[in-house]
Amino acid sequence: MNRYLPATLLTVVFSLVLGCGGSGASLHAGPMPTGGTWSGQWQSPQYGDMHLCQTGQQVVGDYIKNERHGTMQGTVQGDLLRFSWEERRELVQGRPVITRGHGYFRYIIGDDGDHYFRGQWGIDDQYEGGGPWNGVRMRNRQPTRCMGTGGSDQGDDSYDDSGDDSYDADGADSNSYDNGSEPADDDLSGLDEY
Repeated sequence: MNRYLPATLLTVVFSLVLGCGGSGASLHAGPMPTGGTWSGQWQSPQYGDMHLCQTGQQVVGDYIKNERHGTMQGTVQGDLLRFSWEERRELVQGRPVITRGHGYFRYIIGDDGDHYFRGQWGIDDQYEGGGPWNGVRMRNRQPTRCMGTGGSDQGDDSYDDSGDDSYDADGADSNSYDNGSEPADDDLSGLDEY
């Protein structure tokens, strides 16, 4: 056996571990779209009804879908929100399972004027690897519950468009987005239910 083989293997393994990070450090923020704010009620096909409140660069909020109840808090940099989350699932009454992790959302305003986020979540210190987390902001709806704020924080929230609370799935599939990226159809699947 080659006497350098153990050292070489150790170097390769160490490099792979460092390279597969998921710390969120490789995410680069772009500019926040004009009129964008994280404060509002959002609907996510993966995580249901979400209420987010932004104060300065800080965002706090929660989400509820079926037996899932979670909270989140994070920091905004441009169009990027990096956050930590904690979720409580109680499949058996009195025996909750608590899971924690991190994630990120990227803010997008579609040509249709609707506000979206597209992101990922991860377990523990990972910002990716758990799956997609996408959402659409509900028009004319302010958050009514925000963890840690004692109520809703309206901030400078001017997104009060046409008054129609519907989402046009056909329009969303053919849009291009202000920040130059375009979500794949499956990234936003299920948003037409809201």
